[in-house]
Amino acid sequence: MENKIKITSFENGIVIKISGELDSSKVKEYRDSIHYYMRTLGPSYLVWDFSCLTFLDSSGVGLILGRYNEIERINGKMGLIGLNSYSRKILGISGLFSLMREYRSIKEFISEERIYL
Repeated sequence: MENKIKITSFENGIVIKISGELDSSKVKEYRDSIHYYMRTLGPSYLVWDFSCLTFLDSSGVGLILGRYNEIERINGKMGLIGLNSYSRKILGISGLFSLMREYRSIKEFISEERIYL
């Protein structure tokens, strides 16, 4: 599977979909893309879609945590969707579930966080 990032927006938020591997070889490129969208759109909500993620290492966890810190500074919310058992295990070990929740879908995130589109 090709490694790529796709960022889409919804009212006051963005969805970041990572396909393939999220490791040290792609983190800088992905961080730059995400920063561009965050500066341009100023989202209060950020959702990671890992439904096509095949690998995640500590540098990928660091990318997620860094964006969490950015969203937290503006009292925003972050969520995770599309986790497979592997990525759920890595994120669980890293402790990220104490900072953000997993949702079944973007619709569930919007509903639970009371985002009105």
